[in-house]
Amino acid sequence: MSRITVLSAKDFEAQLKLHGFFQVRSENRFADVRIKGMPRTEPVMRGRRIDRQATLEALLVARKAHQDAAAAAEAAQIERERIAETIAPTALPAARASLAGAAAIAQLADDFITITTRNEGAALPDLMRMGWRKSQLFEHADAARTLAYSRQNGAAC
Repeated sequence: MSRITVLSAKDFEAQLKLHGFFQVRSENRFADVRIKGMPRTEPVMRGRRIDRQATLEALLVARKAHQDAAAAAEAAQIERERIAETIAPTALPAARASLAGAAAIAQLADDFITITTRNEGAALPDLMRMGWRKSQLFEHADAARTLAYSRQNGAAC
C-alpha cells in the first residue's frame, strides 16, 4: 500500500472529519472530538504552511497516546481496587435476609431513607445488594415505605 505524502486541502478536511478532528481556526490548533475535553494539538508547520500529512499523523499519534494513558490509568485503578479488596475485603451488609415482621419493616424503612438521600429512589437491585431477599421486599415494601415517609416528615410512628 503506497503512502500518500501530500494531502490536498480538500482531502485533508475529509481526513479530519473521517478521524473525528476539526480545526479551531481562532486558536490555530486542531481538536479531537472523540476524546472528552477535546484536547488541542498544534499543527505541524513546514515554513509558513501547514504540513497536512504530518499534522494528520501527529493528531493520530496524540490520540493514541491519550488512549494509552487512559488505559494505563484504568489498569492502575483496577489493580488498586484488587489490592484493596485483598487487604480489606468489602464489608458485608447486615444480615437482612433473616429479618421478619416489624424488625424487617423498620430496617427496610431505614434503608429506604438512606438510599433516597443518596439517589432519587430505592431500586430493587440496590436493596438486594444490601442483603434483602425479593420475597421480603415484596412483602414489606408498602409498610416500610409508609414508615419511612412518616419518619422523614416528622410524623409520630
